[in-house]
Amino acid sequence: MTVLLNITPRADDGKLSFDEFKAYFSDGVLTAEELKELFHTIDTHNTDNVDTDELCEYFSQHLGEYENVLAALEDLNMSILKAMDKTKKDYQGSTHLEQFVTRFLLKETTNQLHSLQSSLECAMETTAEQTRQEKQGPLKPEVLSIQWSGRRSNRRLQRNSSLSPNNPLLSLVNSVQRNNPNTCSARKECRVQQDAVERQEAQKP
Repeated sequence: MTVLLNITPRADDGKLSFDEFKAYFSDGVLTAEELKELFHTIDTHNTDNVDTDELCEYFSQHLGEYENVLAALEDLNMSILKAMDKTKKDYQGSTHLEQFVTRFLLKETTNQLHSLQSSLECAMETTAEQTRQEKQGPLKPEVLSIQWSGRRSNRRLQRNSSLSPNNPLLSLVNSVQRNNPNTCSARKECRVQQDAVERQEAQKP
């Protein structure tokens, strides 16, 4: 499957030793022992190496809804490259109004991609933090729950007619864990400040 080939690591000999595997998959949450257990689970050929086929076989059993997400991202990547190629060919010969529309669409595409990235990064951080806390001891049910919010991202995506309010992607985009909101808020504040600096730099002669 192309999607799996794109997300699995590559080695010169087509195989990963445990050290290479650990360097690629270590996420600061799994311990070395847990990574070793995962490595041997994937190494179904018992060669003390994992190859692309074994990685694809393992992840294909656990993709779930992310199979659709990764496939959509692959299609999105191709669509963006195609649009960029057409923009490169047609922009100079367009009218000023047509150029304005192109710039607006580029900016809106960038904004939505940034919004998705920010929300996904928050989801990564909150799920990692949840696992860390679970390892420290049993958690109360309310601590384990994830609250979906993020109205700003919701508004941006709802302007896209291809995404209905009930689309599962909106729920993913709006994820913020209730017991650890500060990390995502700080990231958004940092992004706002960075955008402000970039605008100021752009206005300099």
